[in-house]
Amino acid sequence: MIMGEKDRYIYIMISETTTRFGYLLRRVGKVRFNHASVALDEELNECWSFARRQYHAPLIFGLVKETMDRFTLHRFSDVQVLIFRIPVTEEQYQGVRQMIAAIRQDDEYIYNLFSVLTFPLFKGFAIYKAYSCIEFTMNVIRQLKFTLDMPACRYTPDDLIEFLSEYRYFEGNLLDYKKPSERDEAYFQPICFSQILQSGWNLLRLMKRSVFGSLGG
Repeated sequence: MIMGEKDRYIYIMISETTTRFGYLLRRVGKVRFNHASVALDEELNECWSFARRQYHAPLIFGLVKETMDRFTLHRFSDVQVLIFRIPVTEEQYQGVRQMIAAIRQDDEYIYNLFSVLTFPLFKGFAIYKAYSCIEFTMNVIRQLKFTLDMPACRYTPDDLIEFLSEYRYFEGNLLDYKKPSERDEAYFQPICFSQILQSGWNLLRLMKRSVFGSLGG
């Protein structure tokens, strides 16, 4: 068990997201949870993950700061989650914060969509500077000096139920843990032409890396 300084924690949350994509992943993958996030505070005010940037632009993914609206879509009142609280040292805490900041500043990071869509067949594969939500989360966990038994891309959010079992902190409806916030207007903005172009560019970048830059671990 990691021994940390008082009141320094990293929070890992796995969730049943309410989007159609999330529902599809659970059905096809036969898993309970389809999404994983990393929070730097108990209130989830600094909650990060790889996900779509806007609701109506499903192919524009990246590292995003998550809000309650991203989970509830401002209309669902039951979002099942499991939250783990991991005690960390100040050095480990700052290391995760710096890791997140470095990814935010690097425009090359994209979403590992192909690995997610083909997971039932290939059980995940790594692509240069491309993360799924669970890959990002597992790399944060590795930053905290946990030993991973397989590449980060091969985990599912459900794997954390056992992997982090001793750090269970909350299980149930997210709205019982955190009250809904004001509407996240930026997340719900209609898709525009430039975003359609961006979606196509992201797919081309991912295809190129899949062919020429796929990694083995």
